[in-house]
Amino acid sequence: MPANFKTGSPSLGQFMLRRVLLVAGGASLLFGLLILVLYRDRLEHERAATSEQINRLLRVALENAMLKRDVPGLREIVERMGKLPGVSDVMILAPSGEVRFASRPESLGKQLPELIRVDRPGVPESRFVAEPGGGGEVLRSINPVPNQTACVGCHGPLEKSPVNGILVVDYHAATIRAEAWRSAGLFALAGAVVLALTLGVLWRMLRLRVVEPLRELDGVARQLTSGNLAVRAAVPTDDEPGRLAVSFNRMADRLVEQIGMAERQQRYLQELLDGLPDGVRVIRQSDLRILAVNRAYCQQLGVTEGVAVGQLCHVSSHGRDRPCPPTMLICPAVELKVPGQSLKCRHRHRTAGGREFPVEVHAVLVERSGSAGSERLIVESSSDLSDAARLSQEQRLSELGLLAAGIAHEIHNPLGSMRLAVDGLLRSFRQGNADPERICSYLEMVNAEIDRCTGVTQRLLLLSRLPRQQPQIVSLNRAVSDTLQLLDFDAQSHGIVQHLELAADDLRVLADDSDLRMVVLNLVQNAHHAMPQGGSLTVRTSVEDRSAVIAVCDTGKGISAEQAERIFDPFFSHRADGEGGTGLGLAICKSIVERYAGTIAVSSVYGHGAEFRVRLPLVSNS
Repeated sequence: MPANFKTGSPSLGQFMLRRVLLVAGGASLLFGLLILVLYRDRLEHERAATSEQINRLLRVALENAMLKRDVPGLREIVERMGKLPGVSDVMILAPSGEVRFASRPESLGKQLPELIRVDRPGVPESRFVAEPGGGGEVLRSINPVPNQTACVGCHGPLEKSPVNGILVVDYHAATIRAEAWRSAGLFALAGAVVLALTLGVLWRMLRLRVVEPLRELDGVARQLTSGNLAVRAAVPTDDEPGRLAVSFNRMADRLVEQIGMAERQQRYLQELLDGLPDGVRVIRQSDLRILAVNRAYCQQLGVTEGVAVGQLCHVSSHGRDRPCPPTMLICPAVELKVPGQSLKCRHRHRTAGGREFPVEVHAVLVERSGSAGSERLIVESSSDLSDAARLSQEQRLSELGLLAAGIAHEIHNPLGSMRLAVDGLLRSFRQGNADPERICSYLEMVNAEIDRCTGVTQRLLLLSRLPRQQPQIVSLNRAVSDTLQLLDFDAQSHGIVQHLELAADDLRVLADDSDLRMVVLNLVQNAHHAMPQGGSLTVRTSVEDRSAVIAVCDTGKGISAEQAERIFDPFFSHRADGEGGTGLGLAICKSIVERYAGTIAVSSVYGHGAEFRVRLPLVSNS
């Protein structure tokens, strides 16, 4: 299942239902607050209406009785009013706060100064208070009885006595609250019915116009992700969900088109890879898994693409159950660090049947970006060297045939000298005047010429020799140091001062130890020959661009540009000491160095010495 579709997540219908319920809950809360405000407003209205209606009657009756100074009448009015429905108690207070008249006898004579409003002496008010005696809650209406002109004789001037008394009426609060709740409840019921109908219609519309179309689109999307590219969404309406379905179908068509294009491009790329003569494989650097191979790679190893893809690289090509140790060979997966970096090395691959064969590997590190992030890939091209080695040997033999004239020339002079020496010996013996001293000189001449011929043949054998099946890791510093030490006596005898500058780290290369020493020996001997009058020789090892370097520098007369172009050709010799050479030393050096994927070059300014530089792939120390 795609990452965008999470198992157990709520559906769109459930999501929208929750949102509708949330909206309904919020609306209900707001509606409840509205009902509460309505209730309080209705309660205030009922309180004011009740208080105003009864108090108006009481004030008229009481003012009449008070003007007539009818105390019994006042008492009777108060008692009668206290028995009205909804009335709990009626009291008349003097301006001092003393209860003069009350419908309840126990209230007479009480002092209630808290009911006298000094700040608002003539303003009536009403509030809910606890019923005296703990009987419940009452609505207390406090109504000042204002002083009038007719009452000035008893109560004094209006300025000093603005209020003749306080009329206090206590109403049963339950009755008033019940009436207020009844009115608010009817409104709430009507509002709830309207809200429920509105939400029901809203949910129905959302389900038909939004939820169901989107649910269908979700089902179509799931089928597309599962591989059913032919499914399309229905377009029932021309509104937003319908237009969304149209866009979705167009996207699906575009997706099918892009997938088809990608598949065609992949087939085209695979055909290109299969057309290459060298074996190609793509390795993911993080886990060493093979992601792709071509036909040549499968033919080299005798496997199918289905077997090779997904295997670990060391299992596929080397038959190892663990990654290859970097101390034994140069591994591109270890050596390549930066995208775009390339590497060339030689390995031995193993077929499915167990046969090993040499290959030359060209590898490059690339970085690929995807939806899950970027990953680094190693692209390897492996050239089978089995046929190349065989053809190389045949070519060398052919070249040796072409060099027969040169060989005959090199051996002809020694043979001619030996023939003259032998003829001289024969004449001496036949004439009976054989001189022992002369005979010894003739034999020494023959022996020297035999050594000369032997040197030519040995060098020719080295030039035509096949590489060893399995090169080993060789310490470059040790090979150079040991060889230079062997030639120290020769250098001293020619007045040459030798300097050795070794790299701080031990440089290791894949080669044959004797071959490597042969290269150093030839280069140092050539340097000695270039300084017949003595001089200075410097042999240096270093690291440059992941390669081990041997530099041999002399202070001889140097090499001209014309000589530098032919100096590595077989049988080309131009020694500064005037002695004749075979001209095979540098050709042998070049053959050995290239055998181990290295290079050899010379740089010189005529008259100022020469420098030979050998570069060999460096084996990592990790």
